[in-house]
Amino acid sequence: MAKKVKQKKCAYSECGKMFTPMFSTVQMVCSPKCAHLYNSEKEINKRYEQTKVEVENLDIYKERLQTKIQEITRLIDKDLPCLATKRIPNQMHGGHIYARGGNSYMAMNLHNIHRQSAQSNHFQNDDGLMKEGLKNEYGEHYLEFISNLRSTPCPNITPLEYMKIYKVACKIANKLIKLNLTYPLKKRIELRNEINLELGIYSSQYCIFELTI
Repeated sequence: MAKKVKQKKCAYSECGKMFTPMFSTVQMVCSPKCAHLYNSEKEINKRYEQTKVEVENLDIYKERLQTKIQEITRLIDKDLPCLATKRIPNQMHGGHIYARGGNSYMAMNLHNIHRQSAQSNHFQNDDGLMKEGLKNEYGEHYLEFISNLRSTPCPNITPLEYMKIYKVACKIANKLIKLNLTYPLKKRIELRNEINLELGIYSSQYCIFELTI
């Protein structure tokens, strides 16, 4: 006696009707039409999942970009002492004048990032010393400019754009490494202006400090 074939639910999401498999017990759909539509649906879902994974992976480029920008500022400020401690340390960081935590929208602006020793960068109490050091070296107007950057609107940047900007930042850093120069004060400001514009994260009003000296 032949074994009775159990009915199945058509796997194509827009159909879903019950059917009796005719060709194989692993038959997934009720008709050739549903088979075609089901295969198309699987391909779309596969592409969606792949895109989703790619976007999630792209999120890491935002943090990589932040790290690369801090490297760029260290290269601009090469061979100079920490703004907070006035010493040349074994390890120099790119320290934020206004901390990333409460000022995330301006966190990648090169004007807000200057040389700071690794040890000093770990202590939030040194933020005041960074501001004082910057004011003494660059002037009060520059510190006011950076303070006003706190009104920077949130950059509207996609994960894919962060990846592209990161690649630009890598080229800039490699160029500075190759040049291996120590820059005077005016040039350090000019480089921050130029590189901010080249990266394109912020509109020009938040990128450029008009130096008067």
